[in-house]
Amino acid sequence: MSKNKAVLQSSAITILALSLSGGTWAATTIRLAHTANVSHIHHEAALQFAQNVKDRTKGEYVVEVYPAGELGDQPALAEQVTLGALDLSVVSLGNMAMYAKELNAMTAPFLFSDYDQAHKVIDGFVMGWMNQKLENHDAVGLSMFDYGFRQTTTKGVVVNSAEDLKGVKIRVPPSTGLLAAFDAIGANTQRIAYSELYTSLKQGVVTGEENPVFTILADSLYETQDQLALTNHYFDCQVFLANKTFFDGLPVEVQQILKEEAVKAQNLTRDKVSHGEAAAIEELKKKGMNVTVPNRDSFVAKMKPAYEEVSKLSGKEAMDELLAAIDKIK
Repeated sequence: MSKNKAVLQSSAITILALSLSGGTWAATTIRLAHTANVSHIHHEAALQFAQNVKDRTKGEYVVEVYPAGELGDQPALAEQVTLGALDLSVVSLGNMAMYAKELNAMTAPFLFSDYDQAHKVIDGFVMGWMNQKLENHDAVGLSMFDYGFRQTTTKGVVVNSAEDLKGVKIRVPPSTGLLAAFDAIGANTQRIAYSELYTSLKQGVVTGEENPVFTILADSLYETQDQLALTNHYFDCQVFLANKTFFDGLPVEVQQILKEEAVKAQNLTRDKVSHGEAAAIEELKKKGMNVTVPNRDSFVAKMKPAYEEVSKLSGKEAMDELLAAIDKIK
């Protein structure tokens, strides 16, 4: 490890000295950062992880949770983890594709038909495949948090098929697959920082956006949008990422605890997202949103250019590997 990385690593783990019965007891602090709102399921999962790690290590390891982008946006958090300046974070695979181009394949639209299929592919293929690609970047994924299937919202535009979004100005995050998908159906895609999205929607800079229903609800996007189209165009998941040097430096028994609690946190998001989606949709209806279920085939039929665009970045081999793993589950 380089001198600079060693300095960064040492700053990521602090020692809190507490006096107990005249002696000194040292607690190691682990820093975990994410970008979700404190009302979001990811924050609940992070708090559960922190509490369980503290309990199982009898207070020897304390996890400090920094939510809502307190330590930076997702690209910044990913960079901090790979540099050893941060121990743990929750970041999208699209952001991790900056370090391993093959991960762009996971940004392709309409990969999964339901949660069960997505979970089986992630557990049976994606985790090992991803960690192999990240080996040279001092990072390792401990588990994968569900973020949910992404849906489309608009103001004044009822969406029943892909044609209804043609020409509509819609904010799309800088994910290769998402941009390519909405470009493929002829939408007028706009790249706007998420921190500016609410204001952009309210001021009419864009007509629509796309996000999981939990984000639409938690961040009050329904206040600026009156239409919710259940397009299920992208299964969004985010890796619970650890700096590998930090993780490998932990005692083996502590590594095992972190692995187990990371999976428990993952399973909390899976349970709450998959089983809570219907309730979130009902809540959005109560907030005044009209809900439609567009024709899926009308979207899928237009996705060839999107897959070609994703394959250019991920490499055809990586795209083929992922599709083959999905076909096995089908």
